[in-house]
Amino acid sequence: MIQVLNRALDILELLSRNLDKEHSLGEISGPLNLNSGTCSNIIKTMMSRGYIEKRKGYILGRQAYYLTNNFSKEKEIIKCAKGPMKNLSNTLKESCVLSVLKNNSRRTLHNKTFIQELQANPRNEINVYQTATGKLLLAYLEPVDRNAFIKTYGLPGEMWEGVDSEHALIAELQKINKAGYAIHYTEANIVGIAMPIFNKKKVVAGLGVYLPENRYTDTMKNKIFEHLAETAKTISDRITF
Repeated sequence: MIQVLNRALDILELLSRNLDKEHSLGEISGPLNLNSGTCSNIIKTMMSRGYIEKRKGYILGRQAYYLTNNFSKEKEIIKCAKGPMKNLSNTLKESCVLSVLKNNSRRTLHNKTFIQELQANPRNEINVYQTATGKLLLAYLEPVDRNAFIKTYGLPGEMWEGVDSEHALIAELQKINKAGYAIHYTEANIVGIAMPIFNKKKVVAGLGVYLPENRYTDTMKNKIFEHLAETAKTISDRITF
């Protein structure tokens, strides 16, 4: 019997009994008769893998839900986003995407494609550093989760020009967080612009618009920013979980 594995599973089971409660370290270690230091080390490892998240206290992380395909919150987000995304796509005559983080990838929840002769076709999953929504979602992680992500998955390297150190990466992510949006240009001459979707002041998804660079004129840029921000707020206001 592997003791540390048992302890990790005990922690997951404890957190799963009350999904809405944010548990302190003592509220986890106490009932499980764990040394606080040992408990903290196990939790840190599980956070780095996405099985536990920390807000004011500890809760189950996204990866724990992937194990059981329990995407009730994601279904709620998609339900709230479908109509506004259709309106956004029709207004801009461009495609848009709703995304979340999965490990080191940006995972598509919903994609509204506007058919044109020249258009972009994004993959359902792609490295976080290679998309606007991915960069945005990483920028809005809590510092402890962001640092755990960097420690686990490393720096972007050639995927993000000019970001060659952890200090430079954090500085760029802080700029995105402060600005409230992210922009990403691909080698295929596609530009993506992303803004956050909130629930109770916590970012739960990223909403992005993507289009060929030759259509990203100053006039179009202003139009995208206006309607993307409006749509992100509309979706955020609809989410009630």
